[in-house]
Amino acid sequence: MRPALRAYRAYLRAAVAMRLQYRATLLASAGVTLLWILLVTRVWAAAYQDRETVAGLSLRSTVVYLTLASLQAVVLNSPLPWIVAGRVRSGEVVFDVSRPLGYPGQMLALQAGQSLTQTTVMVLVTPLAGLLGGLSAPAGLAAGLLYPVALLLGWTLNALLSLLVALAAFWTVENLGISVLYRFVAAFLAGASVPLSFFPGPLRVLAEALPFRFVVHEPAAIYIGQIHGTAVLRGFALALAWIVLLAGLAAVVWRRAYRRIVVHGG
Repeated sequence: MRPALRAYRAYLRAAVAMRLQYRATLLASAGVTLLWILLVTRVWAAAYQDRETVAGLSLRSTVVYLTLASLQAVVLNSPLPWIVAGRVRSGEVVFDVSRPLGYPGQMLALQAGQSLTQTTVMVLVTPLAGLLGGLSAPAGLAAGLLYPVALLLGWTLNALLSLLVALAAFWTVENLGISVLYRFVAAFLAGASVPLSFFPGPLRVLAEALPFRFVVHEPAAIYIGQIHGTAVLRGFALALAWIVLLAGLAAVVWRRAYRRIVVHGG
């Protein structure tokens, strides 16, 4: 067990080092996120038009939600589809699968390292994000304690979903189109730019039944107090069920993908 943990830590450190090689990209991403926060919160402020609440949310709560959602989206952004597709095209994947660590575990460790780096950058720009958009303290002590738990569950679900999209490269070789489509659909259904409270009835039912809401909406809604009490625990239970289901599905897909490995280069 310890050798495996050391190996996974090595992957995590490697992912951090890889991400830090592109510091300009990291800073540009932070800058774009801050600009997005500024724009989207101003648009929503105008949309309220002096109304106190819309869909049960005050303007203040909506602004805090959208600011958090934008910061979370950067932290949860996954490079796995591009990493896997690139290694499949180059043939480097043959070295990955020959290692004693499982391939899905290697990719999840890389994702963890990338997210750790992005989290550090987002924490540093959070004060500025709060000034441009708006942030306040959590809705209460329970909200403050449960928010990071919800964020961790969301990260795990997002990593597993991204891994499944990434594994499509073993069939398609190039998965850019699938990845872009996935990111668009996932961001929308996760409530990244529009809180799920504003969704029309059938669309909201669909979004709440799928795992994407736990990636962005659930943590932010817990933070502002929109979700509280037993509803939080029910959400956590459902998120854990989705994690088990997606982990099993990823294992099945990986076994099938492994049989399709063809070296195109390298």
